[in-house]
Amino acid sequence: MSCRSKFNFLSSCNALRCLVTRNRRQKWLTHRGRSFCTASEENSTSQDRRSNTTTIDDEELKRFSKLAQAWWNENGEYIALHTLNELRVPFIRDALLAKKRGDQISHSRKILEGFSILDVGCGGGLLSEPLSRLGATVTGLDALPDNIQTARLHKSHDPTLRNNLQYTCSTIEEHASSHEHQNSFDAVVCSEVLEHVNNQDEFVSCCCKITKPGGSLIFTTVNKTPLSYALGIVMAERVLKLVPQGTHDWMKFVDPHDLRYMLDKNDVPTRLVHGMTYNPLIHKWSWISNTSINYLLHAVKPDTV
Repeated sequence: MSCRSKFNFLSSCNALRCLVTRNRRQKWLTHRGRSFCTASEENSTSQDRRSNTTTIDDEELKRFSKLAQAWWNENGEYIALHTLNELRVPFIRDALLAKKRGDQISHSRKILEGFSILDVGCGGGLLSEPLSRLGATVTGLDALPDNIQTARLHKSHDPTLRNNLQYTCSTIEEHASSHEHQNSFDAVVCSEVLEHVNNQDEFVSCCCKITKPGGSLIFTTVNKTPLSYALGIVMAERVLKLVPQGTHDWMKFVDPHDLRYMLDKNDVPTRLVHGMTYNPLIHKWSWISNTSINYLLHAVKPDTV
């Protein structure tokens, strides 16, 4: 998992995934020589396709679908996610490069060449694209057909992304159930998504399953504290109305100790938990030691798994 407005330290409509039907003909449109899945057809059968899904919240899916076309408006609903890249992209880059010796690190712009990344709940591709431009082979995964259509359309404007960035409309469960995807990614990133899904234990377990031994799992999400309720729900939604009321469910916010426990159950130890804060006046994120609202968690799957 993750309606990410100017005050959205809690965002992400990234994370809501749809199960692509295998026995129904897909309709495709061609845009500049590339194929795009027709969102209207996928939406019409989304309920039928998710019969086996355990982490998708249909209400979240409906709510965030209304903003699917707004992803790349840098001054719009997702401004906080655009600026969050200033923290999360360098962190992901450095976490991956830490696995290499100094003499193995490329000094070109494609510094992440050779690494594979899964961006779970990718939304319109705000995180997938910059990681791909660093040379990584990136798969953006999202449940919402409209998000995938928006991401593919924006990707089409940059020919350099053609070979190392792909988008898939699916759930994390379906992706993890495929044998070819298990133990296959150097990093699985779930940014501003976990607080929007059902059955968070299952969601985390699937993320662990598809991460390579020695690979990284990186989450950014919202802590479950009185302060996050006061600022993220009461102030942002009810008082200032910076995001629509009902955007967030405090009961889905995740204490970092609980997330660590979910990972421990999958034998994936946590390496680091770091607080983050967003200033909506200057639209800037910063690292802080306090994790009572937003935080990043980095875990590494043991090589012996």
